[in-house]
Amino acid sequence: MPISRGAVQCRCALVLAFVALVSMRVAAQDDVLAKARQAATSGHRADALHILEERLAAAPRDVDARLLYGLVLSWEGRYDDARPVLQQVLAQAPGYSDARVALMNVEYWSGRSSEARELADAILVTDPGNAQARVVRERLTLRPWEAGASYAVDSFDDGTGSWHEAAISLTRKTRVGSLILRGSNAERFDEEDQLGEVDFYPRFRPGTYAYISAGVTPDPVLYPRYRLAFDLYQSLGRGFELSGGARYLDFENPATIYAATLSKYIGNWMLTGKLYHVPGSGDLDSTSGHGGFRRYFGSDGTSFVGAAYSHGFNVEEVRNLVDFAAVHADTIRGEFDRKLNAPLRVYGSASVSRQERAARPALRQVNVTGGFLVLF
Repeated sequence: MPISRGAVQCRCALVLAFVALVSMRVAAQDDVLAKARQAATSGHRADALHILEERLAAAPRDVDARLLYGLVLSWEGRYDDARPVLQQVLAQAPGYSDARVALMNVEYWSGRSSEARELADAILVTDPGNAQARVVRERLTLRPWEAGASYAVDSFDDGTGSWHEAAISLTRKTRVGSLILRGSNAERFDEEDQLGEVDFYPRFRPGTYAYISAGVTPDPVLYPRYRLAFDLYQSLGRGFELSGGARYLDFENPATIYAATLSKYIGNWMLTGKLYHVPGSGDLDSTSGHGGFRRYFGSDGTSFVGAAYSHGFNVEEVRNLVDFAAVHADTIRGEFDRKLNAPLRVYGSASVSRQERAARPALRQVNVTGGFLVLF
């Protein structure tokens, strides 16, 4: 039976009325939450709680209002009151990551370390780039020390000698960041050299941290006389992280390298793009690009496998003459880092580079690196 024009118009009017009603409710909700946030952040938390209590009495399934209510309670130090509120949010919306992070903070601030650690691990399994979860897990680690060793071999297809580099390291994790002491020994063409370095990763707040490094060589042959490095990292939200910095290497001809990195976390994946620029004249002026990905896995989301492509420098961190010489190379690389059990991690990488050389055949370079870390 055909539908009359009047019936169609009536149905359209009902649909429009429904949409308008939903829009008005959403606008009202946004207005209430905005007022509550303003009150909470301006120091009037009791007013914020009252506004949210009235909202929840009228709309008990408003998970956004309930989450904000739990957050304000936690800011007031009322952890036993905040906990069931946040647990109710997760019961209504199990995938609400902001509520899971808020509950993790409540457990951490209230001294329930094991519960906070479990929540941090669970968050990082699905969101390895979550800055707050990383900070909580690092602060709650039962093994603040790491000792490690690595060995790398670079071989070349033009008959020149291989490059061998061994390193040992000791890491101390602290509340303000990780401090690393490292000693490296390189050998090539019957020459040998040592480099001592100190790396520090100070954390200023969740999502903002830095990389500071200084190294010195007693009698430079293969390493620079000294090496300085600095990067500042900032989380931009929505899984993005940006960094910028510089390196200075005091070779016979000193070099300054400027660096910028943009990373994006998507679930268990991390996508990264890096640019390095060496200012100078002629062949000294160069720009390198690196792009790659990592897939995190494991019970705490810290193990990973990954791959990358580079044009320019064939490594992501220049530390010696071999690294600095490869400025016109195309490189593919695979890597892994695996937590075997509570105290042991193993890692490794392999890469193949093809470097263009003026008036000479292209040079192929193969690198294989392996190492381990013991936590205690």
